[in-house]
Amino acid sequence: MILFWIGSGVLTLILALVIILPLTRGRAESSQSRNQLNTELYKQRLKELEEDSAQGLLEEGELATQELKKSLLDDVVVEQPQHYKRGVHLWLPAVVIVVLVAYLGYFQMGAYQQVAQWQHNSSRLSELTQKVLLEPNGDVTEQDMMDLIQALRTKLYLDGDDFRGWLLLGRLTLEMRDGNTAREAFEKAMTLTDDPDSVMVPYAEALAISGEELRGESIIKQVLAKDPDDLEAWSVFAFMAIQQNNFTAAIARWQQILQRMTPDNPRYAMIERSVNFAKERLAEQDEATVAGPRFQVEVNTSANTPYHPGAVLFVYAMDAAGADVPLVAQRIENPSFPLTLTLSNKDAMRPNVNLNGHDKVIIKARLAPSGNVTDKTGAWEGRSAVLSTDADRQLSVVIDTEL
Repeated sequence: MILFWIGSGVLTLILALVIILPLTRGRAESSQSRNQLNTELYKQRLKELEEDSAQGLLEEGELATQELKKSLLDDVVVEQPQHYKRGVHLWLPAVVIVVLVAYLGYFQMGAYQQVAQWQHNSSRLSELTQKVLLEPNGDVTEQDMMDLIQALRTKLYLDGDDFRGWLLLGRLTLEMRDGNTAREAFEKAMTLTDDPDSVMVPYAEALAISGEELRGESIIKQVLAKDPDDLEAWSVFAFMAIQQNNFTAAIARWQQILQRMTPDNPRYAMIERSVNFAKERLAEQDEATVAGPRFQVEVNTSANTPYHPGAVLFVYAMDAAGADVPLVAQRIENPSFPLTLTLSNKDAMRPNVNLNGHDKVIIKARLAPSGNVTDKTGAWEGRSAVLSTDADRQLSVVIDTEL
């Protein structure tokens, strides 16, 4: 914070000098240049008079010379001392206005309050840890969680080799459903430990939240292959199924937990309620609309793709042998690249029109500045190769072609 005030003071001083110097030196320099020009004209004219007089062309040479000298004296500008005083009266209010506008404008429209709050939270790391983690009670709010995350991130920025700190940051942001931050924190934690497998389960959950569902599932399957009794892995696996509205899979995975848990376990009743909830939703849902292949798509832009504020991203699958009509699609406003999402039959545009019954599809990603997928004005697009629908797939699409 001290460096900020020093830097702002230096910039304000530079701006003040930019205003002061022209106002205090401009008048003297202008007068000096004018006198210099008059003197040069006087010398040139005097030389011409002497030449004319020597050739006998000028009868009253002395009188003409006197008139020329008088003209020069009349044109000479004398810089008076009071001119500088008037300059002070001119630039001093201007500098005061600049300083007031700069600092008052920052306090009104800048991030002063946010910076001050950040500094305050950073100094309360121990207090927030005690309140939120060590001695939690009903008074803990979402804002307390956000303040703790901010303070912890600041500490890790200054001391980034703290495995437990990165692991804690990942779990806190995971609880706040911030999948991208959680994923980055767990990836950092895995580089700081000799046992990265201990971070795999929450890391897989972070991947699922951030859109990389297939990759997250793959990691969970690897964990369960090594340890079929890992209850945390089964719980995350069930969560992934719920996220995809696959209630049949969620029920089966929760039942795996119940088989490995005694009825007196505090979590047993909660999982039973989850199973009952999934059964109720399953009865209401037409399972055929969500069954089918899934495509985990990572969308990015090329270096040549222009940035359009407010542009909308459309990612959709179309029949490779049919018309350019979306079978399933997602619409993302204000996209940030790279972006990962999963296309499946739950993204169907119309009833009974989805990926089922189509052997080959193409995935397209279109960036439309107008927000209308059919308006090609300024739009850019990328497409995948022809893909089979016989299994789930992971792929990348780069937006690199102007329409």
